[in-house]
Amino acid sequence: MDYPEDDSTDELIDTFCVSCDLPLPVNDLGLCDTCFAKLERDLIRSRDWTYSITAFGVAPDQLEALREFVIRDYGGAYELIEYPKKPKNKRSKSRASHHKRAIASQAVRDYNTDDVLQAARDFIRAQNEEWVNFSRVSQCLYESFYHLKLKRLGQPGKKYKSLLKFLADYPSDFELRVDPDNNGLYWIRLR
Repeated sequence: MDYPEDDSTDELIDTFCVSCDLPLPVNDLGLCDTCFAKLERDLIRSRDWTYSITAFGVAPDQLEALREFVIRDYGGAYELIEYPKKPKNKRSKSRASHHKRAIASQAVRDYNTDDVLQAARDFIRAQNEEWVNFSRVSQCLYESFYHLKLKRLGQPGKKYKSLLKFLADYPSDFELRVDPDNNGLYWIRLR
């Protein structure tokens, strides 16, 4: 059985535009002519000159004029591309962020070893307990001194990596012990 050759281009078989989802002839990007024109205008609005076919033939000094023309005739809003919204202001409105900023604004920016040691002594005395949880002392010191840099503190030539080791280096002032039930928990008291 012979079938007559059909050179008809009127038939559409599985050609749906990926943007408007209509059965229309599409290009290699899967877009119909209308949606492709919208994409081109969006690329020009966003100054993506390297991806725009229209901008390819335009002289570099005329690209902004082309963008202004598109915005004047079609508007400044994107038609096809959804660009992410502008990032929110870095100043968050959460309570934690407000609390951190308040602490940082009150923190001492110029400090030395004696200042840190005295603040630790004062905090331990104010607790009215014989042994104080070391993490509370640590939190107090980190909140009191802006960006507490342990490597700047202590005896010359010694660089501390932890606040625990720094305070342990002053046995005449502080006594440290590990909690018998929890090896990761330390307690501190004044001598």
